[in-house]
Amino acid sequence: MSLLTWLETKGVAVSGVRVQPASVGDVLALLDKADVPGLSIRLIDGTAVKTGGLADHPVVRTSTEPSLAPVLEGHDVRLNTIGPEDVRFLYTLATQPDTCFRWRYRGNPPPIDRFAADLWANVLVQFVARRTGDGEPVGHLVAYGADVAQGYAYLGAVFQPWYTGTGLAAQAVATFVRYLFHTHPLRKLYLEVPGYNWEQLRSGEGRLFQVEGIMRDHEHFAGRYWDRYLCAIYPGAGGLLSADRPSYAHSDAPGWR
Repeated sequence: MSLLTWLETKGVAVSGVRVQPASVGDVLALLDKADVPGLSIRLIDGTAVKTGGLADHPVVRTSTEPSLAPVLEGHDVRLNTIGPEDVRFLYTLATQPDTCFRWRYRGNPPPIDRFAADLWANVLVQFVARRTGDGEPVGHLVAYGADVAQGYAYLGAVFQPWYTGTGLAAQAVATFVRYLFHTHPLRKLYLEVPGYNWEQLRSGEGRLFQVEGIMRDHEHFAGRYWDRYLCAIYPGAGGLLSADRPSYAHSDAPGWR
């Protein structure tokens, strides 16, 4: 009777069995028909006998719950945390002539030891952008000057010049923006864009971002003064997720240096 009760707890329909089990083989045969995950029985001599069951078949998950994990990879580019081996690449990116005047040091590159020491100053989070195919680093994305209590941060992004206009930079920025809104309680992300970068971004005005202010004749470069545009990206800026645009945002908010 105890054996029959135990079999019922394992999913065996004992009431439908015409011949009661008389041996270990009979018990295993009944367990093999049970609609439960795979079971095992260890005999007195220590031999383990595995029975069949649902565990022997692929499990099809029907849950429609979306994943809560942030997405850091797109079709062509992924975002990786910065490791010690990335410092040399980031230094080269920040100091080479084609990008140095657009980026943090405004054409005045520091020695690499100072660069490394300042890398996390006033930074909320930052990533290296890499091509998904071969892992080659292509750019740098950073959120800085954050005031989480007020719900904003500044966004900066710089890429190897030859990726401008390819869509890869835009894909990386879109992935980063989604990550920031998904992970942090932010209402908006600010972009500070000097006038000499404005032509690269102006087509996104009103669709990807809003211009919230213009500081007239604020930046000096190439023998003249340029306006600085203060732009804001809000959650749900859907066009940003598929925009195929270059993305140079000059990072020069107070405290960034």
